[in-house]
Amino acid sequence: IFYHLSSKTYYIMAGGRIKYKAMLSGFFSGTASCMAKYGLDPSSPLPSWVLQRCLDAHAAQAQEDLNDGSMDYTCIAISLLPRGMFLLIMLGLNLLMVASFMQGMNESGTVVATALGTGTNFSMSAVYGVLLFNEKLNTVWLFGFSLILLGVSMLASVTVKTVKTN
Repeated sequence: IFYHLSSKTYYIMAGGRIKYKAMLSGFFSGTASCMAKYGLDPSSPLPSWVLQRCLDAHAAQAQEDLNDGSMDYTCIAISLLPRGMFLLIMLGLNLLMVASFMQGMNESGTVVATALGTGTNFSMSAVYGVLLFNEKLNTVWLFGFSLILLGVSMLASVTVKTVKTN
């Protein structure tokens, strides 16, 4: 129970249903950043794989190009297609993120929605970093991450009720 002096209002923290829409916006945001990394990173696996397969398929033509000084940019252009696909997916996920964040603010208020979205985004970035990009996490980082998860779980399951007094 919190009491706000100037407005003479009691705020009661009570259990409620989980506010998933703000957390969903964090999921979309974290996933969008992962797609951006895949689309913009020069060492991204799918565009590199596509480029290598194309170069392998056109090896004879590439040798001729080296001999006469010309260059065929077909393989480079083809390797840009997966990058564009990742960037379009990122844009779509960002649109979903904004829509779900707006619904999350209606569901739980701006402060709670922002905290839930940010905490979930950070969590998803960590999961993607470990699973997809082989990032290593130290003990201090894991401790801080566990505190963020604790805070997100507390915010996600708490409802604030306002009781005005005269």
